[in-house]
Amino acid sequence: MNSNIFAKANQVIKTCDAAYLGVIDENGFPHVSTVSTIKPEDIFTAYFATGMGANKTKRLLRDKRASVCYRVDGNNITLVGEAEILTDQVTKSRCWLDWFINHFPGGETDPNYCIIKFTAKRASLWIDNESAEFMIDELLTVQSRCGLLCKWCIYKESHSCGGCVETNGNPFHGECPVAKCCQDKGYTHCGECSNLPGECADPNCKRIDANGFYQCGGCRHTSCDKLYPYSYKDPDHGDNPPGARVEVCKAWATQIKIP
Repeated sequence: MNSNIFAKANQVIKTCDAAYLGVIDENGFPHVSTVSTIKPEDIFTAYFATGMGANKTKRLLRDKRASVCYRVDGNNITLVGEAEILTDQVTKSRCWLDWFINHFPGGETDPNYCIIKFTAKRASLWIDNESAEFMIDELLTVQSRCGLLCKWCIYKESHSCGGCVETNGNPFHGECPVAKCCQDKGYTHCGECSNLPGECADPNCKRIDANGFYQCGGCRHTSCDKLYPYSYKDPDHGDNPPGARVEVCKAWATQIKIP
């Protein structure tokens, strides 16, 4: 598995307005229903609206084990994890969509309105005829400086590559400028850097400034001139979709819980 399929999975999820939610019923059997998604973003978490008296709510309060499945154009994302029922007003207001009024006439403060928050622990992906199965904790283990998933890299065994973390920035092909830059700045991975690259809608974006950084002519955001070409512009060894390893870096920066 590489960072590409992770980024593709997130892209697929963002297009979904519905998913399949599986819970454990009162007799210990799986029960699956179709649910509308609330602003889906990635494979880590999912939110769904329901009522306090709904069967799925009662079942999740009894047994928090759950599964969520997304399917679009032959691509399938199955996640296994745990779900909780949230009733705090901050979450209810943040997740509220206008059409919910048809089910909860009291609006955001309707006492029957609640939110299911699903947190994934394991993923099984089939995207663009490529499969991957992994534990979320494995994905969220920092494996490189730039966001490559070295644990599943094809060069790990074929080229006896120790990866940039273990080799201090010197994998099988020699010194990596991205890893060296990251290490020189004292970062564990590029996701900790304020110059983490990204796409911009401005046509003048990515102009080189005096310090060697790409600087957007519109938003003025600067991004790393080392990681950007690798992640977005390298046709042979770059990411597909562009920015896939950057997505992994963002996940490491936002999802990893510091003890």
